[in-house]
Amino acid sequence: MFSNFKKTTMVAKIIKRTLITTNSKQRIFKVQDQEDFNKHVLNSKEPVVIDFFATWCGPCKVLLPRLEKVIEEYNGEINLAKVDIDDNVDIAMDYGITVVPELIAMKNGKVQGKIIGLQDEDKLKTFVSKLVEAKTE
Repeated sequence: MFSNFKKTTMVAKIIKRTLITTNSKQRIFKVQDQEDFNKHVLNSKEPVVIDFFATWCGPCKVLLPRLEKVIEEYNGEINLAKVDIDDNVDIAMDYGITVVPELIAMKNGKVQGKIIGLQDEDKLKTFVSKLVEAKTE
């Protein structure tokens, strides 16, 4: 009985941590289709980093937590749109995506920069900071 109580308490702590994390200001979302992309990326008032990825891509899985950490540091000043190239082939083709992971920085519906492949956290910070600085210009 004691071990079940311990497990329940542990699960409650995990759930509590997850809820706290999801209440932060950053907007991280998965693009569902072209209409969703238009609404939340092309028409976004905030700068957006688009993460083109595939579920089968190992480097994509390693990149995502690094990228999310960098995005979270900006407290809602920038959004992260995740685009699965297998689910959104047309969007990937529109942006010339031939390898994953590929990140595109976008402001006011216009591409501001691209970065291809697995990146360390410092390079991601530099990439994102340029987009945020462009926001104020």
